Amino acid sequence: MLGILIMFNIPSKWVEDSFSKISYKFKISSAIAGGFFLAIASSAPEFFTATSGVLYYRIFSIGFDTLIWSAIFNLCIIIGVGTYFKNPLLIRRSILVRDMPFLGIAIFILLILALDGVYSTVDFILLIVVYLVYLSFLYFDKSKSYPDTKTNFSRKEIILKLSFGLILIALLAHSMVSIGQETIKLFEQFYGFALPVGVLACTIYGPGTSIADLFMSIAAIRKGNYTAAVVNGISSNTFDLTICIGIPGLAYTFLTGKEILINLNSSLLIISMLSISFVLVYFILRDGKVTKRKGTILLVYFLSCMIVYLIQIF
Repeated sequence: MLGILIMFNIPSKWVEDSFSKISYKFKISSAIAGGFFLAIASSAPEFFTATSGVLYYRIFSIGFDTLIWSAIFNLCIIIGVGTYFKNPLLIRRSILVRDMPFLGIAIFILLILALDGVYSTVDFILLIVVYLVYLSFLYFDKSKSYPDTKTNFSRKEIILKLSFGLILIALLAHSMVSIGQETIKLFEQFYGFALPVGVLACTIYGPGTSIADLFMSIAAIRKGNYTAAVVNGISSNTFDLTICIGIPGLAYTFLTGKEILINLNSSLLIISMLSISFVLVYFILRDGKVTKRKGTILLVYFLSCMIVYLIQIF
């Protein structure tokens, strides 16, 4: 499973390079490129993990728990680790006006919709609408066209890299989920204890599917694109919490004809943790300077969330 998580970075890089070249060729703005195309590239592992859980195992919580933990990882670990590559990490405060509010809205809606212990078709449509509204804001953003990349792909190479990249990510995500489900069965068989899906989502699925995000952000920091590194984590979170939950959720309700019952205590706990991490990151980014000390606070907070969650489950 660890080998699968490391391999995620290879096809994710193919997809990222392809979308970068497409964005440059069609003169797409940096806002749309980063908030949509590159968000797809970085969130593909999470999307296919959720899709595999829904279509193959009919378990919505595999994707849901994974996406929440992935979002916490993106906010805390990506920014926190980034400060160890560049201290202080200087970012444009404009992301607090455009990108952070929509992420906050997505988190708030998830929390409100979870209060009755049920997610319905209407709930998932609402999440997708939130992302479409976010895209409309990006569309009217006056940012420059996406810059040229060093890669020089032909149209055929772009299509092949994009197609094979997405297919490989889907296969890797399904393999990861399959190994995880087999682990749960073996754990119960040998120890007589049903290992909750949330344990794997907290320790492996969530952090593992975000490894590609972390590598992309570190690469951006090394190139001096500090704001892009932070925005990558934020915009991919918005995509995760709306599209990556909304589309698999719609597929589940369509296939089963039923609403999705969720574990209220567990779901509220991790969404609350995500809400706190959002508020923490907002105040850390407010002065446009993220020091190593602030980054360490985020890393410690993520570790604390994992410990509290695992204690609550067991």
